[in-house]
Amino acid sequence: VYTVGYQGLCALVHECPPQPYRSEDAETVAAWVQAHHRVVEAAWKRRGSVLPLAFNTIIRNEGEGSAQEGLRRWLATEYDALRAKLESLRGKAEYAVQVLYDLALVSQAIAQNSPEITRLQAELRSQPRGLAYMQRQRVERLLRREIEASLVNQHQSLYSGLVRCADSVRVEKTRADSEGLQMLLNLSCLMSPERYPDLESELGRASQAEGYSARLVGPLPPYSFC
Repeated sequence: VYTVGYQGLCALVHECPPQPYRSEDAETVAAWVQAHHRVVEAAWKRRGSVLPLAFNTIIRNEGEGSAQEGLRRWLATEYDALRAKLESLRGKAEYAVQVLYDLALVSQAIAQNSPEITRLQAELRSQPRGLAYMQRQRVERLLRREIEASLVNQHQSLYSGLVRCADSVRVEKTRADSEGLQMLLNLSCLMSPERYPDLESELGRASQAEGYSARLVGPLPPYSFC
């Protein structure tokens, strides 16, 4: 790895063939991405601010001059915008935040704490089969509504608290979890280190609710905010 510079801006680069890295082996690809991350992280820790480009960003020699000369021209053209962005990110880190829930545990907690559901379930024991079936359908509909309302309230409360902690927040796509949990929130948060205890406190509050858990990864270079 070496630097290509222009008036105090430095791009960290290495020589490579003029085509993307490709492999059918997942471990090989993971090793490449990890190597890329280690360079970004080292630069970030040493200089305090970095604009990480995605893995497999390749600058080719097209037209006149070398790839290095083309890169310098780009640095010159984007100089003011790059300097401003670097300064805006100085001293800040990215944290990946995920809030998950176990639907079965959340449903159980809501059913146990809902007076209306508790009453309807108690009435089931003394009703004939036909009425009991209709009562169970009513209970299930009510439980679904209360679960949806609870998830919306939890989402709004947690999101509002996390936004107050961070300088900037990006909402990422929620996805299926390998442990069978549902994802309520998936955020990338940009913040200064002194706000980290506030972030921990908000996620601790999320984990106290029955059936909920939180994951926090960071500090990381600001990949999501470049």
